[in-house]
Formats: sequence, C-alpha cells, structure tokens
Amino acid sequence: MIGYQVYVRSFRDGNLDGVGDFKGLTEALGYLKELSINLVWLMPVFSSITFHGYDVVDFRRFKAEYGTKDDFLELLRVFHDNGIKVVLDFPIHHTSILHEWFQRALRGEKRYRDYYVWADEDTNTNETRDWDGERIWHPSESGYYRGLFGPFTPDLNYANESVTNEMKEITAELLEMGVDGFRFDAAKHMRDTVEENVAFWKEFLDGLKGFFIAEVWAGPEVVDAHGEIFGHMLNFDLSYCVKDAVSREDPRVLADSITRSLTARRYVSLNFTSNHDMNRLASFSDGMDTRKMKLVFSLLFTLPGIPVIFYGDELGMRGIFSRPHTDLVLDPFPWEERMCSIGQTFWKWPTFNDPFSGISVDYQKRLEDSLFNHVVRWARFRGENAWIDGAEVRDLRIEGKVLCYNLSGEGRELKVCHNFSKGWEIVEGVRLGPFGSEVM
Repeated sequence: MIGYQVYVRSFRDGNLDGVGDFKGLTEALGYLKELSINLVWLMPVFSSITFHGYDVVDFRRFKAEYGTKDDFLELLRVFHDNGIKVVLDFPIHHTSILHEWFQRALRGEKRYRDYYVWADEDTNTNETRDWDGERIWHPSESGYYRGLFGPFTPDLNYANESVTNEMKEITAELLEMGVDGFRFDAAKHMRDTVEENVAFWKEFLDGLKGFFIAEVWAGPEVVDAHGEIFGHMLNFDLSYCVKDAVSREDPRVLADSITRSLTARRYVSLNFTSNHDMNRLASFSDGMDTRKMKLVFSLLFTLPGIPVIFYGDELGMRGIFSRPHTDLVLDPFPWEERMCSIGQTFWKWPTFNDPFSGISVDYQKRLEDSLFNHVVRWARFRGENAWIDGAEVRDLRIEGKVLCYNLSGEGRELKVCHNFSKGWEIVEGVRLGPFGSEVM
C-alpha cells in the first residue's frame, strides 16, 4: 500500500475559483494512479474558519469551499472504484471556539458546559505545555477553559460519557457514509495518562470497523501501547531519522531507528516523507539536493510499513514549518510551470514554490532523471511487492557508508543496499552510485 497526504485547498481546483476542492481532487485520479497511490489521507475537510481546518465548527458539515456532500460522495465512489481508500483527518480532541456546543457552554447551559474542561479553584491557570511553553488555560466570560492547542480550540471533556457517545456516533455516521477510516489527530492527549488514554481508545473504537491511524508523537513505549489498539501508527521516529541519516550521510542513524521502530511490532508503521507539522523533505535541515531526496524515497519504498508521501514532496516542493504561519508548508501544488492553468489552485501566493521554479508536474514529467520520475519508478516497484508492508527486516548491517538489509515475508525475500555517500561504493560485488540503491 502507498499513501498520499493531501491538503485539499492547495491540491486541485475543480470549479475555477482558485481553491482546491472535492471535484478537483476527483479529477486528479490519474495523477494519483501514476504514483500507485491506494490510500489517500485528507487533511481536515469539516466546517471551520481557519485555512487548516483543525478547529472544527461542525463535524456534520464539510467546508463550503471544498464542495457539497454529494461532491464528497462522488469522490468516494470514484476512488473506491479505482481501489483507493479515503481516510479523513479527524481532530476530535477539541472543537472550534465557534462550535455550537462551546457557544452554548458560554451561555451557561450546563449540559454543554460539561462538554468542555474548565478550571476550578485548584487549577494552576498559568500551566504551560511541556513542549513549547505555551499557555494551556484561557480566559472567557464564563471562566478559564482548557485549550491545549490554543485559545481557539477548547478541549472536549472525554471524562463526560455524553461527549464520548456523541463523537462516537459522528464517527460511525462517517464510516456508514463510506469513509474508510481516520487519522486521529492528537491521539495521545485524550486523557491524562498513557494507561487512561489507551483505555479510552480501546473503548471508543470498540465496535467500529475501519482503517485507523493514530498521531502519537512520543517514545517507542507510548507508540507501541497505542499501536495495538489502532493497528496503524505514524512513525515519527523513522521519518525524522531517515532524513537525518541521509542529510548527514550517516546510515547508523537510520539503522538505530529501524531497530527501535520497525522491529517486532504488532501494528503497521506509516513511514512518511514529511507532513503539515514539520519542514518539507526538500527543506529538511539546511535543505536537501535531489540526489539525497531520491535516496529518502528509495529507503521508504524498501522498508516495511506503508510509505506515505506528503503532497508535493514527490516534486521537491519546499516549505519551512513555523508557528503561527503554518501555511508555509501548504503552498499550492504546481501542476504547470506557469501555475496558471485549469485545475491550478492559487488561494495564496506560494511562499517557497514560485512559478517557473522547476518543480511542477509538467516540468518534471519531461525530465527522465527527475525526482518525480524516480518516485514513480519506486512506487511501481512497491506496488508490485505489496508484501513488503508486513515484511521482517533481517541481517541489518552497515559497511562503511552503505546500509544493507534483507526483507522477508510471505515466502519471499529480497536484499537491499543503499549508499549514503557522494562516491561510488562496492558492496557484496555490487557497485552502488552516489546515494544509489539496489534491490537484489
């Protein structure tokens, strides 16, 4: 399986208003098939007032600019007919401050006040997040409320059974609609401890059938504890280390991560190039040249788990993540060099990926040795070897600047070697070019 993370607003426009939408994404089917994609993860598509959509105003309505429910159902039909699963980003940890529930809570309706987390006399309202020092508690006319991800997104109170039941009902409705599953945003933050959190998800997902992915940005023990419940986990460890190893030309960094995060797991790892919360692949560290980006893709397509491409990374789109301007990694996807053609989105001027910058689909398809064509070739290989998703890594070894390992599963076995250096290397009788890879 090969995944593709899409920011709908920036991907493809289906009605000539410059904003990406469901119709445009449906029309992009041919492009996705060229990349052998069979799993599409859509960043939030629900009603919200921000560009990113992680502040949901109504979980039962889609963003108006993305299209109607019928447009979405047509997207599902076309993708399903072509063997592509559709997974929705589902930020159920919190709502928008403008959600009806929170507005009714502010008006003093007890039922809805209990849907959120409020400070009492023992609360330290100066409490801050452990990863960046931002405040957790925010003032309102009805008292301080908890908003782990900022004042515009008050936390839902999952100690309240009514909240859990209501959100589970919405989840079931979307599955019944035809959605294949969800990427659960901020999945490790639903309750106060790891044990409570795992118990919450075990109960929440009980009876629901779908393709569930958890965002748990934490150490291996915490990821493993959640993995047995969800079945699919985003592998932040590997995502960072594969890029760090290639950038530093040091295969030991990646070898350690493979041992930590891909060995003897009871769930499937999603190994991604980058995402909306980090610098793009091309902008990792001080920037990656095309040869190094090619090696990153060669690695991801020859490791167990599901490789996931962040839209545009296959073209070498650049982007540096910076709060609060998180749109800096969400530039419009460049279909043609001039970025003025049917289907092109242009809801904002590109920050890093201007017209005529050599990263468009049109331009890269015409270059035999482009990053895009490299990805297409490896994706085709992976599509023909889907068994690698669940393969076991054996005989992991490093010889100088070369990383080699065997993949074993379903009665098949492959040997793979990757060169992390600028020079030619000879390993086990095979010559590897600079940053080159070989499957034997």
